[in-house]
Amino acid sequence: MQPSNISIVTTCKGRLHHIKQTLPLIVAQSPAEIILVDYACPDNVGDWVANHYPSVIVVRVDDDEGFCAARARNFGAKLATSPWIFFIDADIQVAADLFIWMQVNLDQRFFYRAGKEEGSRKRDTWGSFICARKIFEAVSGYDEVFRGWGGEDDDMYRRLSYFGLIEAEYPGEFVTPIEHDDVERLNFYTVKERSTHHCINYFYIEAKMQMMAIHGRRQQPPLQIRLDIMQQVTTNILRWADGKTNELPSVSFSIQKFGWLPEPYKMRKDINFTLTMELNAGNEVAE
Repeated sequence: MQPSNISIVTTCKGRLHHIKQTLPLIVAQSPAEIILVDYACPDNVGDWVANHYPSVIVVRVDDDEGFCAARARNFGAKLATSPWIFFIDADIQVAADLFIWMQVNLDQRFFYRAGKEEGSRKRDTWGSFICARKIFEAVSGYDEVFRGWGGEDDDMYRRLSYFGLIEAEYPGEFVTPIEHDDVERLNFYTVKERSTHHCINYFYIEAKMQMMAIHGRRQQPPLQIRLDIMQQVTTNILRWADGKTNELPSVSFSIQKFGWLPEPYKMRKDINFTLTMELNAGNEVAE
């Protein structure tokens, strides 16, 4: 495999100062194409990239005051033409050795995440991963129902595994995140607590995966069903997070399915499940 078989997709909103440090390292490796999504960036990152690196493909999205990482990455992926896509966050510095590693090791049975170092994976490299383009398209890309911070990457990894791919790792030492705080991380989101985003995202992911398992499908539920799940989850989590209730969130779902029976009958299946937040043993909530 040559770098000509790899498309790089990176996105930016308010991170021009990071792109100035990370993009030159990618350009120096001459991958097949580099696609940068300017997601209504207040720093006009697209203009800077076009002026300094005209070979980079710039996609401009100007209809969203917030930031939707899933939507931004999907915009970039739509323009990718190489067999492989490497999604790299704007604040990730990539070593040249990673491109050499990819030429030797990529296998379409796998998708690749940054490897663990000393037993754990760096939080800030969590979303930078490599996937065969045809597989990414087969699972319909990122789920754009995610509107808060994070979650779309874990959702993608679970769906790829559900689709039959095996999770593998590329050497974690080949990617180095630029450190920054949560103020910058959550700048374009209404909710300013990472833990609240985590709660919403993981309730949503689990509900969606349960529905996929019940229906025996490798594809996501229809968009409106996913929107309804997210609305129900978000309403319950924010009601608790905003202090409107002391009860830990609990969200219930009902699914009705029909199965075959000899005429003139059919089998109706009513399936109900509930997701509930509980305290870990030994933890107490201060009154």
